[in-house]
Amino acid sequence: MDVLNLEPGLGLPVIALLLAALVVGDFFVPMLPSATTIATLSGFLVDEPALVAGLIACAAAASWLGDVLGHRAMRGARARFARPLAASRRAARVEGRILATLERNPVRTTLIARFLPAGRTALAWAAVSAPAYRHGRMAAFAGVLWASYMVGLGLFIGWLLGPGLYSAATTITSVAAASAVLGWWFQGSSGGPGALGRTAETPAEKPAIEPKSPPPLAAKLES
Repeated sequence: MDVLNLEPGLGLPVIALLLAALVVGDFFVPMLPSATTIATLSGFLVDEPALVAGLIACAAAASWLGDVLGHRAMRGARARFARPLAASRRAARVEGRILATLERNPVRTTLIARFLPAGRTALAWAAVSAPAYRHGRMAAFAGVLWASYMVGLGLFIGWLLGPGLYSAATTITSVAAASAVLGWWFQGSSGGPGALGRTAETPAEKPAIEPKSPPPLAAKLES
C-alpha cells in the first residue's frame, strides 16, 4: 500500500468509491477501463491479502450493481428504440443469436459476455426479451468470477515482475490482448459456444436429387 502513497483511513474509501463508480459506469460506457484498472491496482497489493479480498468484493458487488441497474434501464430503452433497431437486420440477427445461446447455455453465455467489451450491455439488452433468464442471479455469479480473474491476473503479474510501472504496463497489455483474442474467437467461431448463437441460423437443407427420367431412346428399347 505504500507504493500508492495513500493513508489507509482516507485513501481506501475514496479508492473503493472510485472503483465502484468505474465498474458501474462501464456498463453504460463500455470504453471505461474498469478491468484494466482493477487488474493493475491488484498488482500493487501482492503482500496485502486483506486488501485483495476487499478489492474482489468491491469489484464483484459493483459489477452486479451495474448489471442490475443497466438491465432495468434497458427495459425502458427497448420501448423507445425497439422499432429502429428492429429495422436493422444486423441488430436483429445479433439479438437473435444472443437469445438462442441464452436458452441453450445461459451460464457460459453470461461468462463470455462479461469478459467482452460491451458484452454485458448487449446481454442485458437481449435478456429483457428472455423472462426465463435470471439476470440478477447470473450477473452476481459472473461478477464474482470476473473480479476474481482480474485480481488474480494482476497479482500474478505483480508477483512475477514486482510492483511498478513495468508490471502495470504488462497487466494492461495482457488484459487488452486477452479481450481482443476472446472477441475474435467469439465472433469467428462457427460451431463453438462463442458463436453468439450461430446455431439459431441453420443452413437451408438441400433438396433431394430427383432421379432423372430415362432418355427417349432407352424408353423405346425397354418397351
